[in-house]
Amino acid sequence: MFLKIASYLGVIKIHLGYSIIIFFLIYQISFKHKIKTKCFIFGNIFLIIFFILSAFSFSILNYYNWKLNPISEQLLPPYTSFSYIFHYSWQHYFFAPIVTILFALIILWGIKKLNKKFNETFFYDEEPYLAALGILATGWPNCLFYLSLVLFLGMISHCIVFLINFLNYKRRRGEVTEKTVAQAERAWFLNKAKKSEAERERSDLAGVGHSVFSKQPFEPLRLSLLYFWLPCALLTLLLSDIINKYLIINQLVI
Repeated sequence: MFLKIASYLGVIKIHLGYSIIIFFLIYQISFKHKIKTKCFIFGNIFLIIFFILSAFSFSILNYYNWKLNPISEQLLPPYTSFSYIFHYSWQHYFFAPIVTILFALIILWGIKKLNKKFNETFFYDEEPYLAALGILATGWPNCLFYLSLVLFLGMISHCIVFLINFLNYKRRRGEVTEKTVAQAERAWFLNKAKKSEAERERSDLAGVGHSVFSKQPFEPLRLSLLYFWLPCALLTLLLSDIINKYLIINQLVI
């Protein structure tokens, strides 16, 4: 009976990550103009509480399961010290969730600190909580793959946007230059009889062209990671079996 309950609890724990990420992904897409950071904070708190409660539940179920077996009962007090069951529960049920929670809090704090240092230019207000939510949902050590995936896709997107912006800049520069030349030539033909005035007009037109171009400097667009956190978390959950089987990251499993 206790093993059956533990298996049900394990299934719930596995599918909870999917449910939370999908729920908030739909919420983010559907209400992107009315998103409240408090909702993502609540999601983080909910997962943290669930992980702690599930760790206690597994420990209690394991205790009673051992107690029902005459052989495993020898591992419990008064046959052994209480420290043995405590150490076993900590290693198998508490350690991994605690590491995941601490890592999520460190990343959340780091993003907020970095954003504050650069005058809130890197991340939106809800992004630290989205990052923490993805870490909690994917768990340790898959959260390392999750963060790497977010940064990799973000870097690729930045390169694409940078290239597009640069090409648009070159196109605008070419248009401004052609327009300036055409205006100068037209002025020269219209004022051919007045050479000095024509030269002044060409100088003025060149100044106009320079001012138009100077108002259009090359400023690479900043692409936020706002819409990468949740999809990458979902993708990491879907690829968790492959990650744990083939990637070197599985050596960090606790």
